[in-house]
Amino acid sequence: MQLVPTWCGAQTMVTTKTSSAIKSVKFTSFPDYAPISYIVADNRGNEYLRTVFSEPLQIFAKLGNFKPEYILMKNYDDAVSMVRRGEIDVLTGIYYGTKQYDGLEYIYPAVINNPVNVIMMPQNVAKVKNTEDLKALKGVYSSDEYFSDYMLKNFESFNIKPAKNTLSAYSQLFTGEVDYIVGAYYYNYVKACELGLKNYVSFSQTAMWNMPMFLGVSKTSPDYKRISALLKKTVAQPDFALKLNNALKAEVKSIELKSQGVVPPEFVRKS
Repeated sequence: MQLVPTWCGAQTMVTTKTSSAIKSVKFTSFPDYAPISYIVADNRGNEYLRTVFSEPLQIFAKLGNFKPEYILMKNYDDAVSMVRRGEIDVLTGIYYGTKQYDGLEYIYPAVINNPVNVIMMPQNVAKVKNTEDLKALKGVYSSDEYFSDYMLKNFESFNIKPAKNTLSAYSQLFTGEVDYIVGAYYYNYVKACELGLKNYVSFSQTAMWNMPMFLGVSKTSPDYKRISALLKKTVAQPDFALKLNNALKAEVKSIELKSQGVVPPEFVRKS
């Protein structure tokens, strides 16, 4: 397994007042999709949105003299709706050709290539060298994950079933009910760390698929045209890609370190 996974760990709270000289631009993202974006609490219990986009988007803030606000939304569907209505300006991390994001403008190029891998018990991982090998095996994906419509159609064609959540997916793998889990590499790597399972599972050496992830801009935002133009300039800069890649690596490493010593759950097969 080759780990591409660190992050500058910028922790950004939602601000209520901004300087009259600097306009606020509102961003939101996934509430529970570590390492890309997720809600955490500080030592006082105050929650905030922790996202790998916060440091790279400082480039955008400087270009437009904007102040980024990261809006914490616990319900992702509500977050998408608020962006569509223009109550939030930008959604960080959307998949191409996915109905949920209809009405948003995609900012090109993609900002993250989100590889989709197969996770198996170590003794079985050599059985899968390409997607054709999956047809003879039984697989699941976690309903906790965020997938493009294209990926969900692929899962259907391979008869890959949804598990009710990530813990259930790993339970089915360990009890032998399924042969593999399929899911985004970064998400599943940190989940395996958090569950204490990192040393008990193996990831396919190459990705089976890829889900390019874009920034999405609300077409009903009051500053839509300016935000869109400046984001296009921002993501085209080599420094943006470098900062984002470093942030992603750092966040994975941070979660990996925090998860050291976690005792894995005991999975019992249902009778």
